[in-house]
Amino acid sequence: MIKLPTPCHIIDMDLLQENLQRIHRLKQESGCQILLAIKGFSAPYLFEPFRMALDGISASGLYEARLGREYFGGYVQTYSPAFVPEQMDDIIRYSDTIVFNSTRQLQQYSALASRQGCSCGIRINPLFSEIQKEDANPCQQYSCLGIPVTDFKPELLELVDGIHVHVMCEQQADALERLVEHLESQLGKYLKRIKWINLGGGQLAGHPDYDIERAARCLRRFKTKYDLQIILEPCEGVLTQCGYFAAKVLDIVKNEIEIAILDASPVCHMQDAVFRGWQRDIIGESESGTGFKYRLSGPTCFAGDTFGIYTFEKPLEIGDILYFQDTAAYTWVKNNAFNGIPFPSICTYSKDSGLEVKKTYDYHTFLNLL
Repeated sequence: MIKLPTPCHIIDMDLLQENLQRIHRLKQESGCQILLAIKGFSAPYLFEPFRMALDGISASGLYEARLGREYFGGYVQTYSPAFVPEQMDDIIRYSDTIVFNSTRQLQQYSALASRQGCSCGIRINPLFSEIQKEDANPCQQYSCLGIPVTDFKPELLELVDGIHVHVMCEQQADALERLVEHLESQLGKYLKRIKWINLGGGQLAGHPDYDIERAARCLRRFKTKYDLQIILEPCEGVLTQCGYFAAKVLDIVKNEIEIAILDASPVCHMQDAVFRGWQRDIIGESESGTGFKYRLSGPTCFAGDTFGIYTFEKPLEIGDILYFQDTAAYTWVKNNAFNGIPFPSICTYSKDSGLEVKKTYDYHTFLNLL
């Protein structure tokens, strides 16, 4: 039996397969193209099941584009708020499509990209979003992400094949419908002049509660009306509910309340817990809110290195392993080595294969980052 190497991320491959089946169904019923946004899940040793269901990847720059081309295959679309001039030749080489963020960079690089067979797009900020958390809202005031639709010039369409918008975060099919309606009202007169539109990610399309039929109906209508290739690029929507993060209790101290110090650090391993107040459920947590209360802290010197305050049905003991839920996306891609804390191992689990350790890190990982 394999000993669980804490801290570690665990991907439940059976649950992932169920998510991918739902995503594939949406792809088939809508006729759209679906890419994995690897900014939230860049693990080449786990790409195989994704390749079976998705069309390729969306990248955020040169390294992700190269990773997608070399390890995922399929279609590679690359977008960045600003491209580095010295990297443009390589970005074009590894990409099928490049989405520019500004009029300036589109005009600067579109001819070069087009000569090398790369499709070009422009990101537009529709100034419309239903995202409640302001730090996750690409349409927030002063956002640098995309050309505000009020500044969009129709002549830009002569330089592009498509348009990219991204305004959703952990939302359902009803939000997709409202986005499409909004885009039609803003850009309807231009949509027949382009070949494709990327509606971004932020949709929980792999979640069991996602209304695939409703989303597919909306996308089919949009596709047919404007003769467009529709592209979606989810990440968390693909990985929803299939990831766990395991951490061990190293010590328990008291300062007004009980404080469990874990071998995992939120500031190193789950940054959104620290900087966005992102608190994931833990197996064994008290559903009633009554029981044994602990502040769960990491082993670094940063006073704010905490997962939050949790209440458990029974007292914690040193050596207990806690399992945070729904942690597959946007976690290990943000790992850092503050205080020399080791990176978590990467594991998979399935009923057929049991627990498998896919990736471990050691002192040399830390050394190579310095």
